[in-house]
Amino acid sequence: MRKQPSKPIKRTQDVLDMQDYLKAASNRTVEGRRNYILFLIGITTGYRAGDLVGLKVRDAREAIRHGYFLIQEGKKYNSRNIRKKNRKPRQAEIIPKVARELKCYIKDKRDYEWLFPSRKGGAIGVQAISNILKDAAAYFGIKGITAHSMRKTYAYKIYMDSGKDVVAVKELLGHSSIEETKLYLGLDQEKYHEYSKALADFVR
Repeated sequence: MRKQPSKPIKRTQDVLDMQDYLKAASNRTVEGRRNYILFLIGITTGYRAGDLVGLKVRDAREAIRHGYFLIQEGKKYNSRNIRKKNRKPRQAEIIPKVARELKCYIKDKRDYEWLFPSRKGGAIGVQAISNILKDAAAYFGIKGITAHSMRKTYAYKIYMDSGKDVVAVKELLGHSSIEETKLYLGLDQEKYHEYSKALADFVR
């Protein structure tokens, strides 16, 4: 059975609802606070989940100091399993509100610690993030959410707010081609779906 691709959270209200859900839990447990901050950074920077879990506290301090995260994308292959060329790191600005939350989160942490630790030690895993986000999404009846949905949400937001500027999305995601970005956003499937709907005119 083919694995279903993760979906973006398209409605801003759904993003805010999930954020509030995670924030409420952040007031109760250390893990809840971690999950809330992780979600904020994920949806506002476009970090790959696999790179996000690899961050150390020192990386967060550097981001706050400079005003952006310097992201070296970790994925070596594209969706067609073709090895990608080495890419330059991309800058993802850290929104002031997120910077303030992050600064409080790391206040008593040491530079060498994982930014998002697991209960058992080490960094939290990508699957654990997926489970956390699925639980939050399920509360609001949102389906198809995984850890990678944060990056897809970031991409979709840029795409819509830029007037569907695929080039802008390409640059901000660090993609190597327009085709890769179109595939990532699912634009071809969306276009073909619209064409298929138009064929309904042929049927009485």
